[in-house]
Amino acid sequence: VSIGEYRIAYRDVTNNTNERTLIATVLPKGAPVVHTVQTLRPYKIEPTKGDLENFPLHGAYKRVFTDEELFCAVRLLNSIPFDFLMRTKVDTHVVKYKFTESQVPRLTKGDEWFDYISTRAARLNCYGDGFEEMRDRLGGIEPATDMDERREVQTELDAAAFHAYGLDREQTAFVLDDFYRVQNPRVMDEDYFDMVLEKYDELSS
Repeated sequence: VSIGEYRIAYRDVTNNTNERTLIATVLPKGAPVVHTVQTLRPYKIEPTKGDLENFPLHGAYKRVFTDEELFCAVRLLNSIPFDFLMRTKVDTHVVKYKFTESQVPRLTKGDEWFDYISTRAARLNCYGDGFEEMRDRLGGIEPATDMDERREVQTELDAAAFHAYGLDREQTAFVLDDFYRVQNPRVMDEDYFDMVLEKYDELSS
């Protein structure tokens, strides 16, 4: 059932001194994974008496996330606040129980920051033929493919994640300042961290 649905996956092998410790994404339908990639089940099983009388039991499977919630959740997993937390818990693998015990704001439709995060996260994730259907389901979003545009969207999302976590400016500045820097970052150089704080301030006004 899972492989036939869009689902969140994250890389098991990691290091707390990588540019990002946790790397997560939404996989397109039909995408297989290897044992070093963990997936979150897209369904939960909640059979009713009526479901038990049917075969197959398709009606017993309920989606864990709506389309919009899926992208909001994956982006919060990819955020600096969550990464900062995970760095204190991992060495070379993201152990499942440490992942599941780590808290992420559960945002749903109508919550502050939900639309802002979900829409931008989908633009980063939904490129290529494998996401054509999902782009339509989300109202025809335009994926961000230009590297400079993707970088700016990422800073907006990291800034919004600090707000979603309820961190004030002083706490946000502390996390950004204390976040581990690699020698040759692909994305997260000093300008990136400065941009995140600037976006945080913009979103506060």
